[in-house]
Amino acid sequence: MQNIKTNILIITGLLWLSGCSFFQKDNERSVVAQVYDKPLYLDEIPKEVYQNKNPEDSLNSLHQYIENWAYQTLLIKEAERNVDTLKINRLVQKYKEDLLSETYKNLLLQKYIDTLVPQDTLQAYYQKYSGYFKAKENMILPKYLVTAKNNPKNNTLKKWFFSDQPDLQDSLIKNSNLLQQIDLTGKKWMNIEEFKEQFPAFKKINERYILKKSKKFVITDSLSLYLVFVKDIVLENEDLPLDFIQNDLKQLIFSKRKQQAVKKLEREIKQEAIKRKHFKIFKTKIKDEQ
Repeated sequence: MQNIKTNILIITGLLWLSGCSFFQKDNERSVVAQVYDKPLYLDEIPKEVYQNKNPEDSLNSLHQYIENWAYQTLLIKEAERNVDTLKINRLVQKYKEDLLSETYKNLLLQKYIDTLVPQDTLQAYYQKYSGYFKAKENMILPKYLVTAKNNPKNNTLKKWFFSDQPDLQDSLIKNSNLLQQIDLTGKKWMNIEEFKEQFPAFKKINERYILKKSKKFVITDSLSLYLVFVKDIVLENEDLPLDFIQNDLKQLIFSKRKQQAVKKLEREIKQEAIKRKHFKIFKTKIKDEQ
């Protein structure tokens, strides 16, 4: 390591003494530094290192880049003399083979794995595995509407929001410019903390009062009117509903499909290789050691 530091100091000193004049031409490419027989060309250095800066900052950035390059290059040279490179090469080759085979296998698997998951399949998996997915806290699934407290259409908005008639729900959407927040689908689950953070008027309301399925709320604060309908709830340690865990279930289904596809792929590749006489197994007699 002492030799590395000495070499870096020598290179750095030469660079500072020579300023910008250290550039040399090598087959029409500018050489800015060299460690042993390894050159560093100017076109190998990212232009953002030295461009769009004043001359002094540009040179300083260039020098720093060259110092870092020299240190790394000298370190590798030292390592090549003191590390078992044969072992490193074997590891590199193994990594290359693993990466190549895994990449190719994933390409082949695309034609074996069906990415569509019918609802009945999801339902079947949910019935089988729902017990493994428990709520860690109380959850609420609301649909909601928030508007200004002094909105002259508030009485009409209440009627529309709590109605089941599709045309009245459409009226809400058409008047969305009068609203601060709206979600009529009610597909986003929230814990109570998230719910109260989004709807500050509920911060002083007891959690037990909020966690009631089909509960309707009409609440105001100094600025806003909050209309909330609780579509569903899940209490702590209860099974999570299907719509909450369906993405996890899909990943589970894909994982099982992949396992089956990998086995099928391995079998077909071997069978095809044997058929084409690209793969042979020879009888081998192993002598017992005495």
